[in-house]
Amino acid sequence: MATLKERADRHDREIAAIRKLILTGMKMLVANEKQIRENDRLIRENSRQIQETSSRDLQAFIRSLRRGTNGHTRSIH
Repeated sequence: MATLKERADRHDREIAAIRKLILTGMKMLVANEKQIRENDRLIRENSRQIQETSSRDLQAFIRSLRRGTNGHTRSIH
């Protein structure tokens, strides 16, 4: 049977282990939050670039339609 001192020591070790787990988890949460913010920034940047590209491509398409050739040369038959 464990003595009171042994039980108290075991209890102290368990508390220390739990504290270490909590601190590790908190550090992981902070790192995760930083990564989420970075991902959000990248998503916003990609969305902006996609919008610019789509707008530019649409304008080029409209210009080609105004030329009437749709980018192709006309062959005379």
